[in-house]
Amino acid sequence: MGDSQQPEKSRQSAEIVDLYRDVSPELHRLLVRKLGNSGEAEEIAHDAFEKLLRLDGREDIADLRRFFFTMANRMALDVLRRRQMQDRHTREHLAVEVGERTIEDDPERVLIRRERLTTVQRALAGLPSKTRYVFLLHRFEGYTYGEIAKTVQLSQKSVEYHMNRALQAISLALRINKG
Repeated sequence: MGDSQQPEKSRQSAEIVDLYRDVSPELHRLLVRKLGNSGEAEEIAHDAFEKLLRLDGREDIADLRRFFFTMANRMALDVLRRRQMQDRHTREHLAVEVGERTIEDDPERVLIRRERLTTVQRALAGLPSKTRYVFLLHRFEGYTYGEIAKTVQLSQKSVEYHMNRALQAISLALRINKG
């Protein structure tokens, strides 16, 4: 990059920093409404800000504010899709019903559910301790990926890796047990 481009790049970065400072409270409120979690909203707003700072060709963006909000909104939708997919996966594979009994609660179904639970417990016990800990924090303690990352001192991508590893191990164990 030539010296003549450096002041322009610096001016654009300052413009983005000012934009972030000006709109972050509004963006944070919007993301909290969408995600239901202040920590995740803050992470996404900050990640979108960093992504915008690193973006090449941002001088061609006509409405930087709109672009920033759209980018953060899309990142939030990705989080919601991932969360929905993981929740669906968990419901399918960790279906242990608690509460009122139904017609389906005949002894055979109860036995099948207990076997599935035992299979899941064995699969979890066979995981590396960090992977098991990440899974338990998320699924049974309700921690977000961001909270787990801070607690365990991992990146959010590493937390996602450990969650996927745990879910794959459980899914495999359930398929093997079924067959």
